[in-house]
Amino acid sequence: MAFAQSLSTGTGLTLTHEAWGLAAVSAAGLAVYYFGTLEALQGGHLSVYYPIIRSSPLAIVAVNWGLFGQSYSTSVLFGILLIVASGILLQQSGGGLFENVRSLLLALAAMIASAVYALADAAAMQIAEPAPFVFWVYVLVSALMLGLALTGRDRNSQSLRAIYRSWLTAPWRIATASIVSYGSYYLILKAFQMKGDPALVVAVRQISIPVSVILAAIVLGEPRFRQRLGWALMLAVGVVIVIVS
Repeated sequence: MAFAQSLSTGTGLTLTHEAWGLAAVSAAGLAVYYFGTLEALQGGHLSVYYPIIRSSPLAIVAVNWGLFGQSYSTSVLFGILLIVASGILLQQSGGGLFENVRSLLLALAAMIASAVYALADAAAMQIAEPAPFVFWVYVLVSALMLGLALTGRDRNSQSLRAIYRSWLTAPWRIATASIVSYGSYYLILKAFQMKGDPALVVAVRQISIPVSVILAAIVLGEPRFRQRLGWALMLAVGVVIVIVS
């Protein structure tokens, strides 16, 4: 899709040397994000671990504070505490947060990785066009993920091989996920290109947290919907407080 869009719009597939470096960082972050997300959700409930995965504004704030010396107000710190507390209290709604430590660690890794690729993407969009950037990023991501899937000695690759096999059993799922993923990623890159602040742009996506809790109850039949939705909404409120402040 990115290849077709690049050619149809006349932007081509050329990247500058600086953009190539950012594409490599973004691809590495995306690969860790995808792998961590798949593995975390395979071992635990969607409504418990997905909010953690989608809490990347916390990591972005931490990077800006730790590496760039940016300070934050009391209200921002309160919002961060609300986000963390809501994520922990989600475990009280069934499917404990610490019930599967491996899923928890993978969810945290996916969260940090998503912050890394968001920061790299935001920087890249000041010197590159979205479609060719996405094309080369996903060439690299595909190579990394295929390497994991073909590593027979790694038991963690079983879920990835299952995803590839699902092309044969339910190709519409992969096709739908691909189209939606590309469309959302492209729009985010356009927002970065319009000089949208990474923390703000990523925070807008946090509406996916309560939505995921609703879908987990309706589609997957996960229990204690009302309790989980309440904590998920509190987490989203915390993100809003951080960004507004």
